[in-house]
Parts: sequence; C-alpha cells; structure tokens
Amino acid sequence: MVTQPFSEVYREHVAPIWRYVRTRLPSDADADDLTADVFAAAMRSWERFDPDRGSVGGWLVGIARHRIADWWTTRSREVPVESVESAAPEAVSESDDPESMALRRDDVDTVRRHLGALSPREREAVALRFGTSMTSEQIGAAMGITPTAARMLVYRGVGKLREVMSR
Repeated sequence: MVTQPFSEVYREHVAPIWRYVRTRLPSDADADDLTADVFAAAMRSWERFDPDRGSVGGWLVGIARHRIADWWTTRSREVPVESVESAAPEAVSESDDPESMALRRDDVDTVRRHLGALSPREREAVALRFGTSMTSEQIGAAMGITPTAARMLVYRGVGKLREVMSR
C-alpha cells in the first residue's frame, strides 16, 4: 500500500523525469507536454503502485519510456540528435554571471551534439544516469538488463563521448 502523497512524489521526481524526457524529444515544449502526461498517468494509477516491485523513480521512468515510444510512433519520424534544441538552462543562482551561464549552456549543447555517436541503448543509459541520476540497479531495471550491463553501457557511452568531443 502506498502511503506517500502523490504531491510529494511529483515534487521529488518532476525535474529528473523532465530532464530524462527532454533528452529523448526535440523541444522543451514537447518535453513539458509529455512530462505532464507521464504524471497524469502516474496519478491515475498511484493507488496501484507496488513499492515491493521497485522504486517510484523507476516506475515513473517506465511510464515515461512508454509515453516517449508512443510519442515517436505517432509522429513516425526521428529528429537527428544534432537538431534537438537545447534543454532548459540549469538553475540560475544569484552568483551566476552571464558569461558563466553562457559557458554552461555551451557545454550542454556540445554534449548534446555528440550524442549521435552513441548507440540508442547507450544514449538511453546515459540519459537515465545523468538525466535522472538513477543508479545502475535502477537503470538495469528500467531497461530490462542487469546492473552490470547498465554500468557498462554508461561507461562505454561516456567513453565514446569523451573520444568524439576530444577530436
């Protein structure tokens, strides 16, 4: 039985789920819409969530993965990684100056442009690890692979990114 109010689940997980969804869709607006759809679906089935079967974060990522697949299926096309708009900038603090913000945005854009060098499974694992801060165990559960395989996918993905970005 679920005892945590859904409002707490939403507050805790909305940012990581949005970041994950954003890595898979072509624009912020699409990510906003799909993230809302993920949480609407989760809210409708919250009473049926079984914590013995996995974490709330993994459950939400599972919903997001299915919604993302449906989204692409209905559009029957794929946007190349290079053409995906930048994700929303990191949270701005009072100490951030415009130059620091611009450099951080350039770093995110550079990484995003090079994601095309990764296989779809590596992209998925890297997005789950760095978009949602999931552990290898959680990534493995979400992708239907072992935690060791999840670690290797992330490791290889990051290695490929380092290689292509150093050229």
